[in-house]
Amino acid sequence: MQATVILPNGEVDSIPLLQEDAARMRQLQELVGGHIETVSLPGERCMVINENGKDGPHMINNTATAIAHEAQAIMPSDYVAGVAVILPVEVLE
Repeated sequence: MQATVILPNGEVDSIPLLQEDAARMRQLQELVGGHIETVSLPGERCMVINENGKDGPHMINNTATAIAHEAQAIMPSDYVAGVAVILPVEVLE
């Protein structure tokens, strides 16, 4: 299964997700740099972000923020900070 990684600098990449649930959770936590929070997106997808991504120094992820705003998944005044990963919802079930 593949996921899309969106870096704060706008770079986008596709990566394979690990098969085993616990290993995949660790992989996602490493990618976003901490505990994960999910943001629902249309089409049975979600965006995984760092739940504490706005604490301390951080970079606004304009690409991920635009995707979340378009999906009306976050408030208009809110934003996504740090790395975001988009994947099918079924991966987290």
